[in-house]
Amino acid sequence: MEYIYLLPIFFSGLGSLLCILPFLKFEEDISVIVAFGALFSSIYILYLPNFTTDFFYIDGLSKIFLVMTSTVYVAAVIFSIYYIEHIQNKLFQSHFYFFLLNTFVLTMLFTVILNNLGVVWVAVEATTVTSALLISTENDEATIEATWRYVIIVSAGLIISLIAIIFIYSSFQTLSFADLLKLYPKLSPSLERITYFGGVLGIIGFGTKAGIFPMHTWLPDAHGKAPSPISAVFSAVLLPVALFAIERILQAIPNDGVKVFAFTLGLLSIALAAFMSFNQVYYKRMFAYSSIDNMGIALIGLSLGGYAFVGSVLIILAHAFAKSATFFLTGNVLINYESWKIDDVKGISKTLPATGYSLFFGSLAVTGTPPFGTFLGELLILIAIFNTYGIVITLLTGFLLAAAFIGINFQTLRMVFSEPILEKRKENLIVIVPIISLLLALSVTFASPFIYNILFNGVWK
Repeated sequence: MEYIYLLPIFFSGLGSLLCILPFLKFEEDISVIVAFGALFSSIYILYLPNFTTDFFYIDGLSKIFLVMTSTVYVAAVIFSIYYIEHIQNKLFQSHFYFFLLNTFVLTMLFTVILNNLGVVWVAVEATTVTSALLISTENDEATIEATWRYVIIVSAGLIISLIAIIFIYSSFQTLSFADLLKLYPKLSPSLERITYFGGVLGIIGFGTKAGIFPMHTWLPDAHGKAPSPISAVFSAVLLPVALFAIERILQAIPNDGVKVFAFTLGLLSIALAAFMSFNQVYYKRMFAYSSIDNMGIALIGLSLGGYAFVGSVLIILAHAFAKSATFFLTGNVLINYESWKIDDVKGISKTLPATGYSLFFGSLAVTGTPPFGTFLGELLILIAIFNTYGIVITLLTGFLLAAAFIGINFQTLRMVFSEPILEKRKENLIVIVPIISLLLALSVTFASPFIYNILFNGVWK
């Protein structure tokens, strides 16, 4: 029975093994099959009870992350089949691309089911290797530079998180998450101070991978230069998986000082995204800053706990589906307009109607517009901020969220509804993939009672 919980990992791992063999020549078909296998098995796990061993810890949050990751996995594989045909100067052959994509997803699926913070650190570090190579798929100087910047900054962040793990182990004498939950109330005051430093460093270190201020600088470059399907996986899954590691630390170390520190970094991340969204030249970088905005408000919700924690999960889920759709659509825009610049893209709604209108709704979804799940999540978090920190901080947070909303959607409106510079073109059926993803982002709101049950009861009811 316990092996059923490992099926998503089995399928993605099988895809990696088969795609590395160049003589098979079926890497695209293999990747689609294993991605759907991971998705269906992740959905099945929703109906199973929580599962804990010495090595694995699978609770409601783990199950939601498995489904979210597998869903984006399916969409990214299907869109990649279409997109890589348009890459002129690929760094490697397509079978190696799909090997890396399957392996990248494998490391993220593995991260969210582990019962040991040390092994979680290893799994998060493993995502760096495969994802760095995927960023550099479009082989040019700017892409290679963005890849190196990503590797250097996130590696520095993960060194910080490794130091955090050492602090945590020195206090608890274990890294088992299940044991950490039981031991914290028994710590002496001196050991509590050590765990405080471990918690703070863990938030900074894993926050680097999540795009949290101040170690966020790699994110706009990597998103701006990576192929659109890879940008989708980065924003939709990699950033939340890093937040998942932070949530495990916050659960293990429920220290008020650590929570305030997490709240502060989340608020600064929103402020950064709000400011930077107004002066972007490239549309993919603009949407990258919107990811920082979403991860910032989600981190605030994680720091507050309770119904704000539910709000964070709703944001993470809705953002995953909507942002992956948005990055898929930017890939379609690039193929047709042959430019990353906002000023070079006009009248998408008339040139590529399905892409244009979907991009418009995708932009609304990632900036917290009702009835998308991001709105409900932000509402729950703002209520929790008011109850915890009062009206001033609540108004400040709401103002920053509104500023980011205006900055991103104003630029998107310019691209979508301005006078067209190209004649109307026939769209590829691949546009169905982001449209389905947007519908999933919308469905998060209506599925919120079921998500609540999974989080707190462990099973789908």
